[in-house]
Amino acid sequence: MRIGIIGGGLMGVALAYFLSESGLDVTLLEQGNHLGGLNDEIHFGEMRVPRYQNPILSGDLALLDLCARMGLQDEIVFQKAASGFVHEHKLYSMANLLDFLSFPVLNIRDRMRLGTLILRTQGKPDWASLDAVSAGEWLLQNCGPEAFDRLWRPLLEAKFDGVYDRVAASYIWAWLNRMSSIRRMPSLEGKIGYLRHGHYSLVTALAKAFVERGGHVQYDTRVQEIELGDGRVQRIRATGNALEFDLTIAAIATPALLPLLPGISAEYRASLAATKYLGLVCPVMVLDRPLSEFWTLNLTDPTIPFATVVEMPHPSYQGYTVVHLPRFTAPDNDWLGVSDEVIREAWVSHLKMIFPQFDERSISHFAVSRSRYVEPVYSVGMLANRPAVMTPYAGLALVNSSQVYPELPTSNATVAHAQRVAQQIIQGQFQAIG
Repeated sequence: MRIGIIGGGLMGVALAYFLSESGLDVTLLEQGNHLGGLNDEIHFGEMRVPRYQNPILSGDLALLDLCARMGLQDEIVFQKAASGFVHEHKLYSMANLLDFLSFPVLNIRDRMRLGTLILRTQGKPDWASLDAVSAGEWLLQNCGPEAFDRLWRPLLEAKFDGVYDRVAASYIWAWLNRMSSIRRMPSLEGKIGYLRHGHYSLVTALAKAFVERGGHVQYDTRVQEIELGDGRVQRIRATGNALEFDLTIAAIATPALLPLLPGISAEYRASLAATKYLGLVCPVMVLDRPLSEFWTLNLTDPTIPFATVVEMPHPSYQGYTVVHLPRFTAPDNDWLGVSDEVIREAWVSHLKMIFPQFDERSISHFAVSRSRYVEPVYSVGMLANRPAVMTPYAGLALVNSSQVYPELPTSNATVAHAQRVAQQIIQGQFQAIG
């Protein structure tokens, strides 16, 4: 069976790797001149930094196992996951139980309600009941109006660019569970990991292994149309070429697939369009000194252009610190089209308000990354509307992070999903063109 995979991000490359284990004839189609996608890296001369920040937790077993297979286990660095909040331009640590109990943003009653919610959520097996409830409604009921207005509402507005009202409570369940897996009571102290040279090193190792098994990578191959007829895939039209496969796998975001399928039914188009995505604008700075003592700071002020400050020492250049300042956006948000210079001015001006000691002269390097479709929005009713892997058209599959619901769309979930789908294809569970 000849398989074509559209998309050279982590999902597509991991799929190609796992499928090649069984000797299948797999071709990876990448529109750019190198692989990586959201797991790409930025070069500042010889210095390399991840385009986006991709944390690794000790419980990310699928990802850790794959890194070990690629010989990258010694490239994983773990550090203390010191975290906190920025509220009204003041920093509050959340490193231990005492910090939590004295958190001044909430009164003692609301702190207790929040602590109870976190404990009740850990390992909660009946998450499906939260699929039909909005995050706002659930948090308001469980945490109270003051905690919701002072803490949760601003966090949700910052994360979801003002459209949090459609987000399911199951997202908060998944997020609380993942955060709790880093920090356990009573210390709340944990560790966070990352690949020394970023996830790009994993992508390149997977691609190398895939090619050594006889797989093919076609670069600079932009797919223009997946041509359909008689209920099946006829051919793939890409940059002047017509390609034919027994099974075509679109390992891309759902909204990116829609323009490639002009011939699909109105019903299937509507089902795909129901899955919404967040975009991302993410400046990354390299500083010649630390910005703070925190790995991550969550901001409760949605008027600040970034929602989080993520900081870590550069693993290869002693004395340098890498800071990511992500802002999730709606795909049509104006920030996606704003120049790097304007973004730098806006972001840096707010950093100076949060960190009065911050000196702009400490910035050694600065770059801005933008992606229109980064993370699926887990909307109310997502369980019923989650896109199926096998489409209604023979020979066409869709594989992306919207299908890992209710898990968060992390790198670990991506790898685990790619492995599951690959095994199902190998076992003949999905319909190719016969």
